[in-house]
Amino acid sequence: MMHALGEPEHIDRDPDPSRTIDIYAFGRNFVEECDSDSENDEGYVLVTSGMSDGLMLMPQGCNDETPAVELIWYARDLNPEYFSNLRWLAKLPFVDKSWLGFGHTIPMPEPPLSFCPFKTFLLLPPIIRPDRELFEDIEQQGHCIGTLVVHLVSTPEYNLIKSEDGLDRFLEQLDENDYPTIFDPTRASMIA
Repeated sequence: MMHALGEPEHIDRDPDPSRTIDIYAFGRNFVEECDSDSENDEGYVLVTSGMSDGLMLMPQGCNDETPAVELIWYARDLNPEYFSNLRWLAKLPFVDKSWLGFGHTIPMPEPPLSFCPFKTFLLLPPIIRPDRELFEDIEQQGHCIGTLVVHLVSTPEYNLIKSEDGLDRFLEQLDENDYPTIFDPTRASMIA
């Protein structure tokens, strides 16, 4: 991980010794990564470290997903709420004896961030190639380590995602609505 992203600007250490999930924060100019001629777009890549130390319990016949995953969240700043929520998500499959994969949603009863009204986490693969390949040379018990990016979506967006072919229709909306790469807690819902 270090060789692909450089030196972390911050490491949020997990005090829980039972399942340690540290979070590394790497500064990034997202415009440079996306090879655009736009102005700089500074932010952070928050990456869990330790989630893939254990394998998630995968359902039978789920051969397209890996049971070893680390999570990523693109954030504008290093708000401690990002770290606590990212760590909670990384531990969730081991508490619930479940798994996280492409398109999974985790609805919350209340907004998980005090500064954003959205209540549902959505996990998608990274669109930035280096982040997709972050752990490609590392295996855990014979499984490649995948990465999933954390997004927060509005209730109408979540309702669309849960409908028939809804995830595909939601993904189409991302391009049509110029969905931000870096999480924007003030963005408007793409679905009214």
